[in-house]
Amino acid sequence: MSRAARHRPQKAAAEAWAKGRLGGAVARDWLERAARFAPDDPRIGLDLARARLDADDFAAARAAYERLARRYDVATGWMGMALAALRQGDMTGVTTALDVLLTRHVLADEPGSVAFLRQAAAMAGFGAIALTRPDGARVRLGTGRCLGERADELALTRVEGLVTPRADGGLEGWAARPAWPDEPPALFLTDATGRRERVRLGRALPADDNAPLLPRYRFRVSARKLAGLVPPFGLAGATGGDIFGSPVDPRALAEPPRRAEARGPLPPAPKPAAGLALVMPAYRGLEETRAALESVLDSAPRGARVLVVDDASPEPGLSAYLAGMAGRGRIELFRHERNQGFCAAVNTALAKAPGHDVVLLNSDILLPPGALETLRDVAYANHATGTVTPLSNEGSLASYPRAQGGNQMPDLAETTRLNGLARAVNGLDAVEVPTGVGFCLFIRHDCQAAVGALRGDLYAQGYGEENDFCLRARQAGFVSVLATGAFVAHRGGVSFRAQARGLMARNLAILERLFPGYQALVAAHFAADPAAGARARLDEARLREAVSGAREVVLMISHSHGGGVARQVRAEMARVRADKGAALLLATEFPADPERTPYPWRARLQAGEADDMPGLSFALETAFDQLMALLRDLGVGRVVLHHTLGHHPRVREIAGALGVAQEIVVHDYGAFCPRVNLLSRPAPTEPPRYCGEPAEAACVACCARDKGGVHERLGVRRLRARTRAEFAAASRVSAPSRDAARRMMRHFPGVTVEATPWEEDALPYELRRPPATGKRRVAVIGGIGPAKGFEVLRDCALDARARGLGLEFVVVGGSSDDERLIEAGVFVTGPYQEGEAQGLIAQLRPDLAFLPSIWPETWCFALTEAWRAGLWPVVFDLGAQGERVRTTGRGLALPLGLPPGRVNDVLLRAGP
Repeated sequence: MSRAARHRPQKAAAEAWAKGRLGGAVARDWLERAARFAPDDPRIGLDLARARLDADDFAAARAAYERLARRYDVATGWMGMALAALRQGDMTGVTTALDVLLTRHVLADEPGSVAFLRQAAAMAGFGAIALTRPDGARVRLGTGRCLGERADELALTRVEGLVTPRADGGLEGWAARPAWPDEPPALFLTDATGRRERVRLGRALPADDNAPLLPRYRFRVSARKLAGLVPPFGLAGATGGDIFGSPVDPRALAEPPRRAEARGPLPPAPKPAAGLALVMPAYRGLEETRAALESVLDSAPRGARVLVVDDASPEPGLSAYLAGMAGRGRIELFRHERNQGFCAAVNTALAKAPGHDVVLLNSDILLPPGALETLRDVAYANHATGTVTPLSNEGSLASYPRAQGGNQMPDLAETTRLNGLARAVNGLDAVEVPTGVGFCLFIRHDCQAAVGALRGDLYAQGYGEENDFCLRARQAGFVSVLATGAFVAHRGGVSFRAQARGLMARNLAILERLFPGYQALVAAHFAADPAAGARARLDEARLREAVSGAREVVLMISHSHGGGVARQVRAEMARVRADKGAALLLATEFPADPERTPYPWRARLQAGEADDMPGLSFALETAFDQLMALLRDLGVGRVVLHHTLGHHPRVREIAGALGVAQEIVVHDYGAFCPRVNLLSRPAPTEPPRYCGEPAEAACVACCARDKGGVHERLGVRRLRARTRAEFAAASRVSAPSRDAARRMMRHFPGVTVEATPWEEDALPYELRRPPATGKRRVAVIGGIGPAKGFEVLRDCALDARARGLGLEFVVVGGSSDDERLIEAGVFVTGPYQEGEAQGLIAQLRPDLAFLPSIWPETWCFALTEAWRAGLWPVVFDLGAQGERVRTTGRGLALPLGLPPGRVNDVLLRAGP
């Protein structure tokens, strides 16, 4: 994707946010738009939650506040959640929010806030509240049953932060107190001898993506001030608890750098290991840890040791569970008195298992039976192998099915199935990787002995420590590999805490400093993607399972540009499956930079979601026969051709090559119009208009005069000859409306095109009558580009503004140029996902709908959305949109080409 394309949503979000913060009647609309373009920006989210609350949309406000409160644990979020719950009359919700607010956050002595808290608590049945003041004092206000009585001292006193060693031997970083972020916290530096010094904090750092809501106060400790102190240095708040990056030893950065790609001499063949040790650090998440540990115990080979390190968990339930497991002799348990992080926890266990092969395991994994045996077999298949990582749904460079990660975590049953399939199709296949991944990392005993422990002095709480280990192993001659015949599930996920994100960036910079070229090495690996074949084999195995036992196997062919085509394809696939068939989809694969990648694109075969089997990707110009062999093996007995946009021309040969029937579904007019939508420009600078479907010679001249927007380079005559042959050979040709069917049959005499409506127009929609006087808000639904009447809409908006008409236009969706519409006075919500339209329309409260499409649509889903919302629609009298309005009597069909002023006059009085 080009840089401009990447920045367009950011720019749109920033502009909408700025307008929303100005307040006024439409502030919420602008903030909703900002949130559509930047859904993960909590600053926009908080402003939007307030706007929803001000608009008395308590359910939406509460949902927004709760999402932010639980993700970022900010006092504003809990307070807003309580207020929204109170407005809803939900006293349980009020109690939940206020209890967290009072027990985990410091509150200023502001009379208004305190009065609200006491009143809300009283309404929830509490006569008193307990709160913490900025000076640390706990105060009880009122008598009787008390809300917030059990203070979370850890949360109230915790200091978060990040310390980074400087090249000059000093330290720098930031610190904050989440429970009271308005002031710098107390921060102390302690050296190895126990000497303690106060660290002076300076001004707050500007907000950024790593810390959008938490004010962070910077600090710097010079090498001169550290002189006389003994490293490593711990940095913590007044009540203890290291900030991230601590303990830190600036001397570690003085090591001479070693090129990441350098490799030492081949190590000797390994001697037998003393045994197998499964190492799991545990800190938070009782249920996740329980599930992980039970899966490990159920799948561990006989004689394996299970070593668990309780890294000073703040959850008593988790510590009690681990103690109980140790008491029953199921695990060996080691406990840290203070939290030291992943590196230290692993090193504690490694010290207890010298000479053992070791498997490092995160406490949020699911380990299926047989996976450890595969890892061990791969580790010993080559005496140079030092570490082995399995495939996982969330495993960085070990991720499957999407190599970039972000895959949904399967349950244990599905994990077991995937692991069995992986072993069946990939066996002991090993792919060299630049680094192993620590969620499940098999380390052979001789590699661990040669390399040593994890570097807690550099990587502190973690992130990057296994990469460092694998790079040191590489220097010692060992190889890290990916075992594509094993699969282990991993929850993973992104931390939203500023210190965690900062630590990742800090440690990556340290890695690159100590091992120059590391990031380039990883980038080259992803570019080469040596595991692609293994993932494709696993995809194919899953696909074969998906079609096994199906009554019939149907292949749909379409593009991947979404819209109404994708909606109808999904509906057809659902019908096939409901009839006990298997539905496959061959769609174009979006390249990394679609704006700069010309057609044809690769074709991707799938049985479910678009990214579920990304390894089944084919360049049809070279892999057509390979695809045909697979489709024959899968038993494809019918092909339904929906759309070929972006595909290689050979996609049209699939049904013939398979020797099966092909149905053709008409979505547009690409069968005879190279522009697809029957629009032409009389001159290059003029807007497009409906061509009127002239004689063939005029179509040829149109394409010769203006080559822009021509999707088929075949030429009009050859295009129509090809369509005529395809229609003649098809077992069935269908279109969603009578209008579209008639147009097709007019251009292809002798062909029968069945009209098969995609939705039921006979449903009893009740349409509201727009107000007879006053301002009217007009909804324009869908993605509004040139064919959908962009210029018509803009001209109508400009006319309404020039004449001071009581018309307000809002696009419920996106457009081809939001800025031009907004400049003309049109509000644009931004694109919506399927299923969101009705909610958006209801929120905007329009009075009627205007669908200004200037091409004869084959169906028009936007019209159905208008009816469902109870809106009286105004359309132009052509295509399916005109036919459906005339047939049902629900709406008004205007002559195409009516001037903007006349259109606006109609909109001012239109209604049932």
